[in-house]
Amino acid sequence: MSGAEDAWEELVRALRRLQERWPSPDWVYDHRLSCVTSSFPLSAESAARTIIAEITPTSWSASTLAEAPPDVRALAERCGGLRASQVLFWGGRPGALGAFGLWWPWADGKTISLRIGLHDVDTPEQRYPGLRGIFGIPEPAAPA
Repeated sequence: MSGAEDAWEELVRALRRLQERWPSPDWVYDHRLSCVTSSFPLSAESAARTIIAEITPTSWSASTLAEAPPDVRALAERCGGLRASQVLFWGGRPGALGAFGLWWPWADGKTISLRIGLHDVDTPEQRYPGLRGIFGIPEPAAPA
């Protein structure tokens, strides 16, 4: 197996563990950011942070993003930047296939959304359907 395939298989195992333990069973696909997304109550924040940190152990906030590697800053910019209460989680080495998480608390003060995406994707035509499959999200319908 190639290094990229080994990294993918390891990431798949980690994402499956996350999905099994996540505080909400509901996941949708965010086409704009190519991420799977789950919203959950603020009361589950501590457990959710523990779970996401297992696959994305490094994190940046709006106040620390300037210290992040260039590819992390570029990803944050592509996703609209980070506001004061948002966090960007990062797993894997820069330049190698890995996962990232976007932690976005809602203005209602009761809900948080987590988006999980892939960085440094080598074969997007395989990896993104694989990501959706892990979280039980069906393939999008073909345009009519």
